[in-house]
Amino acid sequence: MALSIFGTKANNTDIVVKDTVTGDVDLSSGDLTTTGTVTGNVFSGSASSLTAIPSAQLTGALPAIDGSALTGLTAGGVLQVVSDRLTATSSGSGGWSDTGLSLTITPTSASSKILLICSGVLGTDRNTVAGKYMENSADVSLADSNGSRPRASFRIRGAHDNNHAQGFTHHCIVAPNTTSALTYKVQFWAESNGTWYLNRNWNFSNSTDPSHSVTTSYLTAVELLGSISSIV
Repeated sequence: MALSIFGTKANNTDIVVKDTVTGDVDLSSGDLTTTGTVTGNVFSGSASSLTAIPSAQLTGALPAIDGSALTGLTAGGVLQVVSDRLTATSSGSGGWSDTGLSLTITPTSASSKILLICSGVLGTDRNTVAGKYMENSADVSLADSNGSRPRASFRIRGAHDNNHAQGFTHHCIVAPNTTSALTYKVQFWAESNGTWYLNRNWNFSNSTDPSHSVTTSYLTAVELLGSISSIV
């Protein structure tokens, strides 16, 4: 059974009334309590006490909110990125040598993984160059021991002639298990203890031809959220 009380607000200030002139329903200063469903086209006022609203029911443009009190959220997979850019040329010979690519990153969590990415252009006397990463003073991401063969992270086959250079890109993931600052760098070792050149070709003539252009190389470290990254 439905009960409707009609009148004017002036005559019924403490009960629910329907204004016979405007058609508005007015609670005055009271509360509306129901175990049923309240249906309407437009609701206005403060929504500060609304709870348990299904996310599927939220549509349209939402206003800017302060996220400082939000809980139960998973952080993004990338926590920070540090990169070193080498625009000058460098060289080395006679064994493992620093390339000039070096950076320092401080992990935000001991469970984080570090993605290392190295890219550039290498000039050699048509031979092979081995490359490796170092974490502080220790080698990382080396291949397993195999007889007397050198262990490296990657290797680069030189260009077919000395007027050209070989582009390369390599990456690896390491698990340092620390929140202390870490310094990563890249070293090269040329075949037969020869010489390698980074960001240039072997001959490096003072020529306007693009084959003698100088280039840029990069070493980048990406800290990854440990819970969504793994090394298998």
